Amino acid sequence: MITKRKLLVVDEEIESGRLLSEALPSQYEILTAQTGEEAVRKAVLDRPNCILLEMLMPQMGGFMLCEVLKSLKQTKATPIILMSAKPREALWPTVQKIGFSEYIEKPFRTGQITESLRHALEGAPGERRRAPRLPLRIPLMVRGTDGFGNRFEICTETENVSRFGALIQIPVRVPVSEYVEIHRSSMPAANGFAILVQARVARNEEVMSDGPYWHGLEFSNPSSEWVVMQ
Repeated sequence: MITKRKLLVVDEEIESGRLLSEALPSQYEILTAQTGEEAVRKAVLDRPNCILLEMLMPQMGGFMLCEVLKSLKQTKATPIILMSAKPREALWPTVQKIGFSEYIEKPFRTGQITESLRHALEGAPGERRRAPRLPLRIPLMVRGTDGFGNRFEICTETENVSRFGALIQIPVRVPVSEYVEIHRSSMPAANGFAILVQARVARNEEVMSDGPYWHGLEFSNPSSEWVVMQ
């Protein structure tokens, strides 16, 4: 009996899963998820051989979801393919840096899908981070200026963190390449605190939504002492 390879298709449009099921050979088992939260849960529990992510999704788009999946021990080596209607040439250099293995343009073409899957499944996973991020929730305060020029001061917590950067979610969108300040959290009864440091917004959500928005941060001064447990 041939064991089917599992593919997790993440797209708010459930039609994508059906189209891929029709286009791919029968040796693939198609799993679907319509939100980032559902995708993370299925990726960890079902352990698919490959994950296909739609770039534009509400709340957590494909770029940020890739960041989360690459930070988790269970899914960091799983190849991830980005699905987008934008031309491959326009985004491929950025897509590679984020951690995607392949890129599929919409509308789907059967030959393109099978070739992208072959490359993703046969290729050895490369090291794409200077240091692994741990899925730690560390309370912190973020100060900065949003895309409308308004100053803000917001208490939040990290989704994952390393000595080089962190992933956070806040109710305002800060432009890419802008800097924010990370302070000790003023939250009561917090177990972890972040010392004062500047961080550059390396990427944020590109989709239009009402927030909150995911932001990938790069610390200006990487240090193993960035997290202080009390």
